[in-house]
Amino acid sequence: MIELENSHLYVGLREENGAIVSLRDPSNGREYVEAGRLGDDVFRLETEAGTSGGFRGFTYEVRQGEGYRECLLRWQSEAGPVVTGTIRLREDADQLEFRCGVDNAADGPPVISLEYPILSGLGAITDGGEDDVVIHSFATGFQVRNPLKHFRQDGMGFRYMPYPESFSGAAMQFFAYYGKGRGGLYFAALDPEGYAKWLNFYKNDCGRLEASFIHACEDIGAGKGIEVPYAMEMRLLRGRGWPEAAGLYKAWAVQQPWCARGTLAERRDRGDVELFRWLYEEAGAATFGINAGYDRTKWLRKYRERIGTPLFHILGPDWSNAPQTFGRGVPGGYDDWFPTRFNPDNIACIREQGDRFAPFEFDYLFNFGGADGERARAAAQRFPEDKKSIDAYRFPFLCPAAPFTREFHRRRDEALQREADVDAIYYDISANNILKTCLDESHGHPVGGGKAINEAYRTNYAETKAAMGQVAGRYVPMGTEMMNETVLDVLDFYQARAGGQPAAPLEGYPFRDLLKSGDAELVPLFAYVYHEYGPVRLDGWGKLTAEIGDLFYFTVARTYLWGGLYELNYEYSPMEALDGVENGSDEHYAVFEPRGYAFAEERAGYLGLFAALRTGAGNKYLAYGEMLPPLPLDSGRVTLDWFHYNHGIGSPEYNDAGSLSVERIVHAVWKYRDESVGLFFANVGEEVREVAVCPGDLPVSELVTEMRCHVYSPGPEHRKSETVQTIARELKLTIPPRSVVLLEALMHP
Repeated sequence: MIELENSHLYVGLREENGAIVSLRDPSNGREYVEAGRLGDDVFRLETEAGTSGGFRGFTYEVRQGEGYRECLLRWQSEAGPVVTGTIRLREDADQLEFRCGVDNAADGPPVISLEYPILSGLGAITDGGEDDVVIHSFATGFQVRNPLKHFRQDGMGFRYMPYPESFSGAAMQFFAYYGKGRGGLYFAALDPEGYAKWLNFYKNDCGRLEASFIHACEDIGAGKGIEVPYAMEMRLLRGRGWPEAAGLYKAWAVQQPWCARGTLAERRDRGDVELFRWLYEEAGAATFGINAGYDRTKWLRKYRERIGTPLFHILGPDWSNAPQTFGRGVPGGYDDWFPTRFNPDNIACIREQGDRFAPFEFDYLFNFGGADGERARAAAQRFPEDKKSIDAYRFPFLCPAAPFTREFHRRRDEALQREADVDAIYYDISANNILKTCLDESHGHPVGGGKAINEAYRTNYAETKAAMGQVAGRYVPMGTEMMNETVLDVLDFYQARAGGQPAAPLEGYPFRDLLKSGDAELVPLFAYVYHEYGPVRLDGWGKLTAEIGDLFYFTVARTYLWGGLYELNYEYSPMEALDGVENGSDEHYAVFEPRGYAFAEERAGYLGLFAALRTGAGNKYLAYGEMLPPLPLDSGRVTLDWFHYNHGIGSPEYNDAGSLSVERIVHAVWKYRDESVGLFFANVGEEVREVAVCPGDLPVSELVTEMRCHVYSPGPEHRKSETVQTIARELKLTIPPRSVVLLEALMHP
């Protein structure tokens, strides 16, 4: 047995192959690895001949360094190249550091990827796994209960994840597995440069859970190896919920280049030109997909009238000269985009109301049979056959690193700004949704080139944004579908749908059955790590109709209390019927069936409460604040129905319906600088609820000088604020039905 140990952690490796066969917490004797249920592989090396963990020889060396002990591992693979690994244990911490690489001979086969470390044989932590949870930064944050029970050996798990791509679906580079109150394991890749990788946690062929990292080769070719320049780490957890792991990652993440400009509040105070307060302080809600080319003014006016705050409209793609549609074609080069076809009445209405708009654009999809097709074909992104993804990537993509793409991206949107004077720009199926690999080195990047591809996206965004801003004479915000931490500092908002699940499409669909049962759910990992740095999240996938079900009330509340703007979405179904009239599919960019569902005044009013909170008393927290762990709160649960019809006809989720048990009180805690803490409580049920809060339990170390209570209610006292005594041992907050209360603790300066 090869042993690395200190007072915090014991690690045992098999001398025959370097596999980790023991991982033990000395403080409580908990063993995480079942040595008799290990997988077959210590590493997996992918070459053009396939993927294998076989090796012909293995050696190791244990070394003692200053403040650490480490084991150097070396495998002579059956494929030819030498795989190397290093496991380092610091003397004063429960932290393992892993490094790895591949050395290749001059005549060795091209190496495509390396999977290492592989930690297999993970079993249940709590009895029967009933209180076990895996959290993963897939789609900005998911958790699955009892993964040993719910994951399947045939693929259900976090491996080869689908759209959104990011790091194979992960918006950040960490995941964790823990048992509530019993302990757990945290895994992270500490990569500040955006190398392509996969973060895996799944059930292996032995029926046990397995954690691993896959590293893509950045320069594929005969005789070339892989140098993985970043470390991976594993730490022990105490089992204190998702904030424990997210807090560990945040300590590293906010020190990286994408946070170098500081928090939004700091940038606002400096008067940085990048800040655009209309999105952070004025917009109370968003719409997505309203037709850009047809008159929709009566809906635009209705939304503004009933919601009551300025709105941010991401208009549909039907504004380009050549059709830009869902499944029926996209434009090619410059002449296919211009002149634009925005309906002038829509734009005038948006301007009159003080709203803002962004056009929807497929910025990297290209019709190679259209304008500039010959030049564009040479710039096409070339994917590998094995994409390590559920998705097939059949779309016609441009490689972001190709000179043509860089020039075209900037030129097109600079012209768009000049012609349409847009307030912002939105990109769909863009950097956060596309596998960051291209095998065509004629574009100026290495074959593979994950880091180079990631950097090309950043460069294109930055150059295009600068060009649009110069034309506009002001800052033009830029947003995308989904988000990845490596582009956080060049993007300003993003569209998500996971918050609306199971009444929403796309991200989360591999776990759809678990989402419907409540065994999988969204957790605010991205908001917890990055909210005070931006960008703004749009989420919800909602409609103002009664037919979508009462889960609407929960989804609205959670979207806002987790720092986002609720999105009314009109991509795959008609808008709400006004006076019995709805828009028709013949004027839309996607085929949909008529519905006739009427505009629900009460639901618009409910959304208006949260829009008022976002732009009112809650703004400094929900727009600029730092998310803190929620207080322990057991207010019971309520079962709410849902109906999902806003999706492509023929998709498995189309016209799906059910009910979901959710928290009766949606709760979140936010801190604004060192000035105040805001505790939010939203009652999504139909009965009055009471919540008790002990001032002594508030997550503040400073002296609380004053407490204020703000109530946003649909009743006669629509919005009210009052000062609360801070000396009381317990504060009892009465929360009216379908209302939200903000309790502010103001701290001594």
